[in-house]
Amino acid sequence: MILTFEYRIKPAQKQAECIDHWLELLRRHWNYALGKRLDWLRRTRCAIDRCSLISEPIREITEKVNYYTQQSDLKQTKILFPDYKDIYCEVQQMNLQRLEKAWKRWLVPNKKGKRGGRPRFKKAGKLRSFSFSRVNHPKAVIKFFNNCIWTKKWGAIPVVVHRPIPDGFILKTATIVKKADGYYVCLTA
Repeated sequence: MILTFEYRIKPAQKQAECIDHWLELLRRHWNYALGKRLDWLRRTRCAIDRCSLISEPIREITEKVNYYTQQSDLKQTKILFPDYKDIYCEVQQMNLQRLEKAWKRWLVPNKKGKRGGRPRFKKAGKLRSFSFSRVNHPKAVIKFFNNCIWTKKWGAIPVVVHRPIPDGFILKTATIVKKADGYYVCLTA
């Protein structure tokens, strides 16, 4: 059974600016990755008996764009755009995993034959969360202890723990969410 505990966090002004900056960079990366996927799909889809010479440029079709090819491009992204060096790699990978999940929901029908809608480009302010894949693990970049979440880049951020996490629960993921009334952390056990 998966349980999620949502707590309000109280970041300092500089920490809140950093979270907002990360959300904006991840939104841009989402849009770029989605654009590459849609471009690949547009180039590889045409009628069996004909191909439009007017609307499609004729050139070599690149390899299939998926999660693994886009994940391998993260190193090049950090070289071309140094702002992305501030974001942890696992956060960027989780962002691409969310895009992959939305992409598959659109292209592959479920057991009932229904498909989800096409993934959308995000406008400014529309990407409101990002996730960390591990919490309190020796290799994790985010830790939760003493009613604080802690990372090397942000330091300690106080958490309002209104309900304690039961004993024996192991925290797996953490998601930082920006809402209209402040910032929250969702800890999944």
